[in-house]
Amino acid sequence: MTVPMLEAQALSVAYGKVEAVRGVSLSVAPGRLVTVLGANGAGKTTLLNALMGVLPARGRILFEGRDLTRLPVEARVALGLSLIPERRELFSTMSVEDNLTLGAFRFRNTAKGRGGGGDLGEMYRLFPRLAERRRQQAGTLSGGERQMLAMARVLMGRPRLLMLDEPSLGLAPLIVAEVMRTVARLRDEGVAILLVEQNARAALRIADHGYVLDGGRVVLEGDSRTLQNDARVAETYLGSLGAEAGPPDRIVAAG
Repeated sequence: MTVPMLEAQALSVAYGKVEAVRGVSLSVAPGRLVTVLGANGAGKTTLLNALMGVLPARGRILFEGRDLTRLPVEARVALGLSLIPERRELFSTMSVEDNLTLGAFRFRNTAKGRGGGGDLGEMYRLFPRLAERRRQQAGTLSGGERQMLAMARVLMGRPRLLMLDEPSLGLAPLIVAEVMRTVARLRDEGVAILLVEQNARAALRIADHGYVLDGGRVVLEGDSRTLQNDARVAETYLGSLGAEAGPPDRIVAAG
């Protein structure tokens, strides 16, 4: 039996007396793409922050069977767990290339040396637009370009499991399609991915498995095809899009 890359067991997170995540259990297998769906306020971002160690949580968090629950953020990153937050958190006054170089910072003082992190050429191959803007300040990029830079910077640290928080937020439909294709390609290259996304149609079209959060609880889970065909998911998360799903290279974005 394959040990999950990441597993949450009965995870709960509270802000004071308000419980934002309540007894959530989920898992991400190696090389798989799992999505977490839900409306605003469902607890999706809180869940990711708890998994990353940014927020304290009750329950257990396992990474390849190792208990991470009490480990700090830095230790989780060193093990290969990374998060791209919704706000992307780039160094806006630094160049694209300097942002990318910082992404490999954790390798600088290790035996692996400078060669331990990701390769700039590899990032420019994956995101050609960043190569064109390598000397440009990150703060002057478009929304789609900033999302690409946030992804590339994290990939420079060679994560083994990548968590993304709303990567399509605020992006034009064509850029959403490009970002989602890139996420799917990373999964195909062996990176395990946990994707939090309001754009249910786009997320389910590339995911292997999904969980639906409501009020901080998992109310539904299943493989992506099952969730796409579920009447509750269709009515609540797919029906408002008002567009038919296109072929795999034409992902439809939320309006």
